[in-house]
Amino acid sequence: MGSRPPGDAKPSEGIAERLSTDWVAQFALIGITLALYVFTKNPIFGILVLLEIILIVALEIRHGIRKHGLKHELKDILVSLIAILAIWFAAMVVMQTPVPLNAVVSCSMLPNIERGDMVLVQGSAPAGYEVEITPEELAQLNGHPSVHLPSGSTISLKGSLYTYCAQYPSDPVCREFFSSPSSFYETRGPFSFHYGTCMRESRENRLSYSTPCLTHIKFRGVEFRPNLAHDTIVYGPAEGDLYSLAGDIIHRTYFKISSGGSTYYMAKGDNNPVLDIQEYSYSREMGNSLPRDLQYKGKVVGRIPVIGYLKLFTAGFFSETVNCDSTLALPVYP
Repeated sequence: MGSRPPGDAKPSEGIAERLSTDWVAQFALIGITLALYVFTKNPIFGILVLLEIILIVALEIRHGIRKHGLKHELKDILVSLIAILAIWFAAMVVMQTPVPLNAVVSCSMLPNIERGDMVLVQGSAPAGYEVEITPEELAQLNGHPSVHLPSGSTISLKGSLYTYCAQYPSDPVCREFFSSPSSFYETRGPFSFHYGTCMRESRENRLSYSTPCLTHIKFRGVEFRPNLAHDTIVYGPAEGDLYSLAGDIIHRTYFKISSGGSTYYMAKGDNNPVLDIQEYSYSREMGNSLPRDLQYKGKVVGRIPVIGYLKLFTAGFFSETVNCDSTLALPVYP
């Protein structure tokens, strides 16, 4: 009988063994499953992608051990890890940030940035409205707002009137707020936060409806409206903040605030009706503080669609978040 040509698969070689050595098959398997997740948004396909990655890595290691031995395979793994770390640290130096690449976890930046995008981050200063306040005013800004009612009276709430009413819609104040949001506003130190109406549009059937939203902010009486020309930033929420449960936050800068020698960032997701500091969960009793310069990681300078899902799945983020089915338009001004 003739000898088997080098490189030919043995007849008894299984699918798993072939998968461990065929890069085209590996990428095709993950690509098909990832595409099914993107089109169906079914978390089962996200879990399958993670399992496929684990399986392929395990098979690759098993194949390397059988072919070259354990010692050689461990050496290859170590060399690969060192190469990856070298590339990462080089990117950190070039981009001047500890996270030159980051994955988008939520739908808070729709339609401008999609969940599952991989964003390129640069550590330079972002564009935003620039103001200066005293440390006392900063403490007021990080505190609870005073909500001004149409009657002229005020009440104190945690987070904002919007987040309170989203969780307690049957409150008489909330029913009035939903019917006439422009009659309400909130103050925190020298800032006042004003409500109005935005249109939220379904991404599936293009049906739209009006909803209360933040329309503008006044600082010492001067009006500032949302500006899509401002940079989208990446920051790490403080420990104990509501947003710390989701990891790094990727939102658009509204204000850059100087106080006591430090810079603070007031930010908002394009698809969110209120600012980050206005969010509050009454069930968790958690809100958000203003991120400062030490928490700032950089601004977004580019994005790669879909690839970020691979990082999300390895971190356990399989299901879509709030408002992935719709987008929020800019406020409707009189």
